[in-house]
Amino acid sequence: MKRLFLIAAVLALAACHSSSSKNGEQAFLDEVGTQSKEQIMARGDALTEKKKWEEARKYYTFLSDTFPNDPLGRKATLKVADSFFAVGDTEGFTEAQLRYKDFSNRFPSDPNRAYALMMLAKCSVKQHKGPLRDLTPLHDATESLKQMLQLFPNSQYTPEAKLLLSKCLEDLAQHEYQVATYYANVQAWLGAKQRLDYLFANYPETDTAKAAKPLADKVEERLKRRSAPSPTPKPTPQLPGQH
Repeated sequence: MKRLFLIAAVLALAACHSSSSKNGEQAFLDEVGTQSKEQIMARGDALTEKKKWEEARKYYTFLSDTFPNDPLGRKATLKVADSFFAVGDTEGFTEAQLRYKDFSNRFPSDPNRAYALMMLAKCSVKQHKGPLRDLTPLHDATESLKQMLQLFPNSQYTPEAKLLLSKCLEDLAQHEYQVATYYANVQAWLGAKQRLDYLFANYPETDTAKAAKPLADKVEERLKRRSAPSPTPKPTPQLPGQH
C-alpha cells in the first residue's frame, strides 16, 4: 500500500508540474500577445539588467522566432546568444558560440554580423585553457577576428577586435616559445630551432618573437658547434731510429 501511495503521489506531483508549466506558458503568451515588438524587447532588456538571463531569454527567443527577418528580431537573436554568454560557464559559452556562428552564416550582409563574429571569437578565447593546452580555440578565435576585420574594417568593434587579435597571436607565439625553450633545456637543438622558425614566420610582430631572439642565437650557436667537422688528427712525428 505504501508503494502504491508513493507512486500515486509522484504521478500527482508530475501532473501538477505539467499543469503549472502549461499555465505559465499560456500566461507568457497572453502577456506578449498584448504587447508590441518594442515592448517585448524592453521587457527582456529589463530582466537582463537584473541579470535574470533565463527569464530575459524567453522574451528574446519569442521575438527571434516570431520575427526572424525583422531587424528587431535579428537583434533579439543576438541577445539570446548574449544571455548564454553572460552565464559564464562552459555550457553557456558553447551554446552562445553556436548561436553567434549561426547568425553570422544566416545573415552575411547584416551590419550586426561584425558583433557576432567578434563575440564568436570571445567564446573561443573563453574556452582556451592555457599556452600548453589545445590551441584550437585560439586558432578559431584568430580566424573569426581576421574575417571580421577584413569584412568590417570601420566597425565600431574594430578597435576591440584588433586588441583581442593581438592577444590571441601573442598567446599562440608564447606556446611556440615555451615548447622551444623545453627543447633547448633538454638539448634537442634541432627541435628548438624548428619551433622558433615557426614562431618567427607566423608571429613576427609579437613581443614573444622579440623576446625569443636570444634563445634563437643560442640554438644557432649550438647547432653550428655540433655540425662543425672534427679536426683531422695530425700524424705523430717519428723520431730518428724509429720504424
